Amino acid sequence: MRKPNVPDPVAAAQRVKGIARELAADVTEGYRKSSRGLRLRVAIVGAWVLLSLGSVATALYTHEREGATLTDTFVGRIVSLKNTSGENWTDVTLTVEGGFTHFLRTLRPGQEVGVDLTKFARDGLPAPRDLAPRWIEIECSQVSKRLEIRKQ
Repeated sequence: MRKPNVPDPVAAAQRVKGIARELAADVTEGYRKSSRGLRLRVAIVGAWVLLSLGSVATALYTHEREGATLTDTFVGRIVSLKNTSGENWTDVTLTVEGGFTHFLRTLRPGQEVGVDLTKFARDGLPAPRDLAPRWIEIECSQVSKRLEIRKQ
């Protein structure tokens, strides 16, 4: 069986290095010989490209964290959650730690809702004001999730 002809990696690296240097020298020489108007156009297009790439990178790497938050407000403690799915949630039952539940008719895509903890009830009695649940369960025909509650 014959061995395949594999090029020398050091020689290949030297060739690539030489090509890169020649290209950089050609671009530099062309930039030096260009007019002021062309340089400004290149600068504007370059800035636009950088801003576009930065925007795309930001859009790809930042996303809304799915979850719920507990906020202490002037009125009381509010549990906030957001429907990050693409469909309506209907007949939603929210249950927090301790078995206290709250019913919502509809939660639309992208809609954020805040519910006062005293609106949650168990056996007809409201949840205590000092309740600090660590999780919330969302139950409906579209979704069934248990989310950790972050404190804000």
